[in-house]
Amino acid sequence: MAKKQKAWIHVGMPGAGDVVESALAHHHAALVELGVASLARSTAESFRAAVEMTRSHRDWGLKRSDVEGQWTRLVRRARSSRCDLVFSQSLLAAAAPDQVALLVDALAGHQVHVVLTAGHEDETSAIARWQGACRKPERLHVIETDGLEPGEVWTAFGRTVGFGTASLRLDAVPRASATLQTLPEALREIERLARRNASLEVRLEELDRRRRKLKRKLNSAA
Repeated sequence: MAKKQKAWIHVGMPGAGDVVESALAHHHAALVELGVASLARSTAESFRAAVEMTRSHRDWGLKRSDVEGQWTRLVRRARSSRCDLVFSQSLLAAAAPDQVALLVDALAGHQVHVVLTAGHEDETSAIARWQGACRKPERLHVIETDGLEPGEVWTAFGRTVGFGTASLRLDAVPRASATLQTLPEALREIERLARRNASLEVRLEELDRRRRKLKRKLNSAA
């Protein structure tokens, strides 16, 4: 009998293992060469899939049609690689048992493993809800992230799934901030970034004004 391919679901508790989602998306092409296919090729894809599976589209100001079918599309696309599958999104930590079951249904034919990164919140409830997805206790893996740097969390995750991270550096991977679990939190973050961008625009305009002034002086001296 052919060996079943594995499907690894990373459930990151808020603030723990935030680097995994963005690292998987950033390195999705290189991971296929290592025998692992990331379902999502961007954090936007993983976000929409998690919103669909947790039925939280209204919380994020989205319509159901904005996310409907996203999870199935990602699974179908990744299956074509014939690699083990991997997915990460912190919103899955809040998934209800029926939502967990629906997510796992789409992975029929795969041996499902769950990797839970813990560190800042009590993970007991999440473990209880995701244990059933694994069928066997040894397929539920918990990585304690207290005191670990992002690179160490990424290395521990890769070791658990079965791929090396030496060539999958985090230098160019967008750094995740604290996990945003609600729309108000997301709106506050957007407002903060908007203020920062406005400040940068003012600075760039000032630098451009100085550059043009210097250019005029050089032209006059020539």
